[in-house]
Amino acid sequence: MTQDHEARPQAARFLIIDAQLGRAAELAQALGDQLTPAAISIVPDSRSAIESLREERCEIVLMDVASLADAGQAEETVTRLVKLAEGALAIAFTDGGSVSLNLAVMRAGAHECVPRNIIPAELSRRIAELAARHGKSLVLDLFAPKPLDIGQDRDRGTPLHPSGQSQAILPMWRQEQRIIEDAVARCQGNVALAAAALELSPSTIYRKRQAWAEAEGKRGAA
Repeated sequence: MTQDHEARPQAARFLIIDAQLGRAAELAQALGDQLTPAAISIVPDSRSAIESLREERCEIVLMDVASLADAGQAEETVTRLVKLAEGALAIAFTDGGSVSLNLAVMRAGAHECVPRNIIPAELSRRIAELAARHGKSLVLDLFAPKPLDIGQDRDRGTPLHPSGQSQAILPMWRQEQRIIEDAVARCQGNVALAAAALELSPSTIYRKRQAWAEAEGKRGAA
């Protein structure tokens, strides 16, 4: 059975796959309070998810791996769901205890694995980062500032700036460094897992880290 919250047009749709429907409903409510999705659908298993994805497009798929299939079939199931979702952001919930399972799920097409007990605010932050990284404009619209945040407040005559415009613009290598180091930190220092999440090879991360260290050393000696 699919549960749909109030529809809002021209916004990203969520699909939550979780056998514990009460838990999924709490997550849907929390996300709905923070964002403005067009709809959040809840299904209990992969079969229902496949039917839902065939009927309607979703931009974000949140899947509890334990609710999909037996551990041996999780990778195959994730692959099928990702293909049916046609480029949607796919985030898998796991217990975090199995690095090999996390790697398998990401190799199957999930954009990121997160702990099952992640708080909604942190989940929203990660969704925003993934949307920016993968160019999902419809998802990014969920995090856009309100119209009054840009332009000018006519009542006060005070010019306003887009959110973040006043912050310093970092060079590309520094932004890349932040993304990579953040991924490694989220993976508890596991470079191989972080590399899989970022679709890089571990050797690339090690090479970039060495280059950054050498660049910092040169700046310090100057």
